[in-house]
Amino acid sequence: EAGLREAVSRCLATLGVRTVTPPGQTCCGSVHAHAGDTEGAHHLAERNRAAFGASATVLTFASGCHEAVSVALGGEATRTVDAIEFLSRQLAAQPGRWRWRAASERVALHVPCTQRNVVHSASTLRAVLSSVPALDIVELDAGAGWCGASGAQMLEDPGRAAAFRAPLLQQLQESGATRLLSANLGCRLHFANGTPVPVQHPLEFLAECIQATPSPQAVSPGA
Repeated sequence: EAGLREAVSRCLATLGVRTVTPPGQTCCGSVHAHAGDTEGAHHLAERNRAAFGASATVLTFASGCHEAVSVALGGEATRTVDAIEFLSRQLAAQPGRWRWRAASERVALHVPCTQRNVVHSASTLRAVLSSVPALDIVELDAGAGWCGASGAQMLEDPGRAAAFRAPLLQQLQESGATRLLSANLGCRLHFANGTPVPVQHPLEFLAECIQATPSPQAVSPGA
């Protein structure tokens, strides 16, 4: 997702944080593991371990990939960080470097299972979104609140996956939201296949809402 990486890099650059994209990184291997291909998942983990070997902090964008990446890198909780959490910490540490533009819009927020139960960044995301002026947020929670994508289930059992998604799509339609935000790639793909409403990662949306605070101009001393 080149657009998402660019959005995150732009947000963090505003806060003075430089990001790099190491070559050689690959799929996290979660889908392979879910399908029983443990050898394939292990091979992908090895590739990611090599790609991120020199990185002190690794940001993850998809909540469904976070745990696999963390395990591949040794399970160090302080090293593999959800990008939403990382951005929130930087905002708190540098409040003078960031301003929001008003976003007079209603957006629907879907909180993936993995974001709630594995990454635990749901409350952080809600707090960051609530700080955007004029933004109206509707959280999708109809039915079981589960989109049904569940790794490869949306491909292996599309009927069952669609049944879990249906109440959420109905709620989305009735909400009048102009876009849908979800922090997991599989969830976004599954939703996008069932609605004409644009589906984005929350960080892509937040990148559209920032206004960098200009740095003081350098002034030469008088003669």
